[in-house]
Amino acid sequence: MARTTTTTGGRAATTGVIPGKWALSVGKPNIPAAPGFNWTALSDIARLESGHTPSRRHPEYWDGEIPWIGIKDATGNHGRTIVSTLQTITQAGLDNSSARLLPAGTVCLSRTASVGYVVTMGVPMATSQDFVNWACGPDISPHYLHYILILEQDSVRRFAHGTTHQTVYYPEAKAFHVCIPDRTEQDRVVSVLGALDEKISVNERTAATARTLSQARGSQALMGLSGDSGPLGDYVEVTKGLSYRSSDLEPGGGHLVTLKCIDASGVFRQRGLKPFSGVYKQSQVVEHGDVVVAQTDLTQRAEVLGRAARVVALNESDRLIASLDLAIVRPKTLLTSEYIDVLFGCREFREHALSYANGTTVLHLGSPAIPEFTFTVPDREAVAAVTRATQSLFNVAVKAEREASALAALRDTLLPQLMSGRLRVKDAEKIVEDHV
Repeated sequence: MARTTTTTGGRAATTGVIPGKWALSVGKPNIPAAPGFNWTALSDIARLESGHTPSRRHPEYWDGEIPWIGIKDATGNHGRTIVSTLQTITQAGLDNSSARLLPAGTVCLSRTASVGYVVTMGVPMATSQDFVNWACGPDISPHYLHYILILEQDSVRRFAHGTTHQTVYYPEAKAFHVCIPDRTEQDRVVSVLGALDEKISVNERTAATARTLSQARGSQALMGLSGDSGPLGDYVEVTKGLSYRSSDLEPGGGHLVTLKCIDASGVFRQRGLKPFSGVYKQSQVVEHGDVVVAQTDLTQRAEVLGRAARVVALNESDRLIASLDLAIVRPKTLLTSEYIDVLFGCREFREHALSYANGTTVLHLGSPAIPEFTFTVPDREAVAAVTRATQSLFNVAVKAEREASALAALRDTLLPQLMSGRLRVKDAEKIVEDHV
């Protein structure tokens, strides 16, 4: 593509045009804006900033007080404002690299490896070179830009190119155009969407707290349990999930249960489900109440490996199929799903699972790990006691998560309508008032 001169440094902005779907484009598209909206070059209203990784050969550059956003921070917190990161750097790392300390409110878009993930800085931070970052001026709300980029995630991926790794290159990023109303209207849109996001966050925290308390009660009921020990495989069925292709991910046969369905507290997140239309075995169908266990950890830090959640179906007609990254664990005698769920939340199982971890690039849970876990075999009264101790709090977590999922679906419905100007704020406010 032809290039034009630019004052932002590096290669010039492309003169080509790649329209997005709603409110983002590479170059100014020949798409009429809604009344009160205008197409504007993003670089005219926000400062484009890059990132960098300090040398790993200098340990004094790392583990400091400056948060540093890497790809895993973006993929794990997509759509959120973050105040902490997996890794930090020192002032020396900042001073001796091209990394830059960017202000709170900077909107970050992953441009390579995992393209299209969005986070906003809640405090000053630096980023890796895997991001393009925008420090917003007074004419665009950081939160409004945040919502545009979330809405246009698929478009951003279309803007990427490359043979080995898909990448959004800087000439395209410099040519980004956004379709926006004036700042007052932006703030009103953000207020509506933000109210939904805040309610979703409240429900997520409620679900996580209820799950933690449920686990604590169950663990307390397990304390002092005595009796013979035995392998868990004598009491449960363990089934590996399904290997699938991207072409299978479309509406059809049901939903795929993925790693993203298991959050850090062990709550089953329905928003991690993927539409699925491929072929599967009946043994790979997850029934309501089954426990799924993470068998793969992409972080290489064993943060996910062995984490478990009890599955809750959306409705009775749902067909849920486990992905290859998960194992389905179902009681076949004596134990209940509640008991297994508590057992997998205990420190002993976590340590056991980590001892079976293997792999160089990606960590995997060895196949014998779950059936070979040795535990104190309870009597029926002990199983009933654990089930009673956890059930009410588990139901609280389920209710909160279902409400959060419904609110997220509403937000995702309103988002394109508001950002394109097809739905006015006053009408959206009435809809949201009925739900929050």
